[in-house]
Amino acid sequence: MSSKSAPLLRVCCTLAGVLLLGRSGASEVRGMFGPERSLEVLSVPGSMLPQLRGCDVRGVVGWACHDGCQQVSVQVDERAPDGRWVLDVGAQYAEDEQPGRVDDTDVILVAAKDLGRSTAHPPNEARYELHVSDPLSLGSAVAYLGCATTGSRPGTEPRRRVAADPQQDRIAMERLTVGFQGAIPTWLSIDGGPNVLDRVKVRARAKFLLGLVTVRRDETHLRGEVVGWRLGPLRVIRSQRQWVALGWGLRTPVFESAAFFYPEHMEIPVALRLRFPATYFFSDIRIQAYVDFRDLRGWQVLVPPNPNAAVVNGHMTAPEVALNGADGNWFVLRGPQLSLLQFFDVSPSLQSVKRRFLYRDDANFRAPPESFPGELPAVGYELTDWRQVGSGVHALHAMSFVLPLDVDPERFLLAQRHPLRVEVRPLFEH
Repeated sequence: MSSKSAPLLRVCCTLAGVLLLGRSGASEVRGMFGPERSLEVLSVPGSMLPQLRGCDVRGVVGWACHDGCQQVSVQVDERAPDGRWVLDVGAQYAEDEQPGRVDDTDVILVAAKDLGRSTAHPPNEARYELHVSDPLSLGSAVAYLGCATTGSRPGTEPRRRVAADPQQDRIAMERLTVGFQGAIPTWLSIDGGPNVLDRVKVRARAKFLLGLVTVRRDETHLRGEVVGWRLGPLRVIRSQRQWVALGWGLRTPVFESAAFFYPEHMEIPVALRLRFPATYFFSDIRIQAYVDFRDLRGWQVLVPPNPNAAVVNGHMTAPEVALNGADGNWFVLRGPQLSLLQFFDVSPSLQSVKRRFLYRDDANFRAPPESFPGELPAVGYELTDWRQVGSGVHALHAMSFVLPLDVDPERFLLAQRHPLRVEVRPLFEH
């Protein structure tokens, strides 16, 4: 096979990386805002917090005040001047200007559900009030940030809401545990239960040499290695290199991606660079990228604009057949205790690609390679018509949200389009 198939395969690899991986539902107190807001994690640039500049990243402290003030989880993620994340487990391929110290390129994370009220008596070490407002409900809430000295740091830190096991390549959130095998997610458990995921499947087909040769590739041709991790109580960053094995010892150029894991939220933005138009060598490009679940019988599937939910039962019913072909960018799998909402979008440069919802509920369907027969269900997208996709950089973005059953998906997505606003108010003039 010709190495000129690299553009097609790089698209496959990118889709495999993004499909499974969003913000999630809170399983605890939902805080000062509505349930659709309790999922957000706020990010404040270090450049907006000059009084914290030079503070040991372990000494950055946050508080929420109600009847009194209590410490809440805060995370500092360091970035190199070129924008790459500084990793603290694995390869150290990016260096911060001030390692271990807050500087302008770093970001400070606070969970929206941890916010409290404004108080006339903030903690003595607080230096900033973060005033957070909701542009939809017009509600507001507050957190305080400061720098604690070594001797005054609290003995008990707020609990970690997301954790990673780099050796097993797994990330544990509040409701989900996700695991990888190379470049592909192969493990997804809910509330500590068994693995419900067979794999993320990527099946690509294209015509080559004026349509005389059909090129097929799948997820087994994807390769990946973890570069490193950034571990914190509110977010885990998993950075990896990816490429596609072409055969005969050849492979595509290596490209990097970073997945972000929050307490119950996973997201992955990926930039894809094509050296020439997608159809320069290929025609009739068809890529299917979908999640194959082992057995979610009894779960419901909701796909807009269809208002009726279909039920997973191991064979395709008329309502399920009607789901195929929808051109929206989100769908919901609703289980007995939670809903999984998948959002998928592309950059303007890929808007001409036709996207249709792909759904299959068949206990006897065979689509190897796979670990278990059947697709219960298979959910994802098929992408066709790549004629207008030129060379250059293109972006794909997927988010998977874990929602409580009482959160309306459309209201939740509306909130995502209008995120909370943060105003930084210094308590003392510097």
